[in-house]
Amino acid sequence: MIEIREIEEDDLIPLFDIEQISFKNSYRISTLADMYGNSSYEFLGIFNRNRMAGYIILLDSIDVYEVIKIAISPNYRGKGLGKKLLSFVLGDLDKNLILEVRVSNDPAIKLYEDLGFEKINIRKGYYGDTGEDGIVYLFTNENK
Repeated sequence: MIEIREIEEDDLIPLFDIEQISFKNSYRISTLADMYGNSSYEFLGIFNRNRMAGYIILLDSIDVYEVIKIAISPNYRGKGLGKKLLSFVLGDLDKNLILEVRVSNDPAIKLYEDLGFEKINIRKGYYGDTGEDGIVYLFTNENK
């Protein structure tokens, strides 16, 4: 049974586990805890039988939401859970949403474009670990 809900404090360790597996430059658990304690951030998780399968962290930047991180555990990738999680967020938006993605991340790019995100910019050398460019995508309420 798939459920999407707000992350609780007890969920931070499983979130951190997915974070470490998913990103070369993962956040420290202390950074995640600080973000979790800040009301400008929203943490949502997607769970399969009460086990965290993925998460999204959003930042409310006053006039726009920004996806800070989105990740699905390797055990659950390719099953449409990222799309379910992001669709859930998009269905409840009251302002625009932006995100960045590596130019090499073809599965994520396809997902974002399939959901109606529009490419608005390229950030040259955005990812410090590889020097890779980042594509900035925007989802507007008009795209619903």
